Amino acid sequence: MCGQTEERLPSCTMLITEPNRYVAEVHDRMPVILQSEQFDAWLDGGMGVDDIKTPIADDHLCRRRVPRRVISSRAPNDDPSLIDEAA
Repeated sequence: MCGQTEERLPSCTMLITEPNRYVAEVHDRMPVILQSEQFDAWLDGGMGVDDIKTPIADDHLCRRRVPRRVISSRAPNDDPSLIDEAA
């Protein structure tokens, strides 16, 4: 009976892939990002592994500097200044 229950378990999963060139400038991996036309295939199980492994196009993302405290576990989650652009 281990692992079998009718109870719903709220959960989520983050899928990680190789970075595109844009992200590779700052990190060695990135989350899988789906485009809206991929949503149905993801939800109905029709998306293939290659679709998930392929990083989103470079021009789909933008980045900006944020305060270093954004990575602190002590920073409050509801602090709007965490997304302010750093000087």
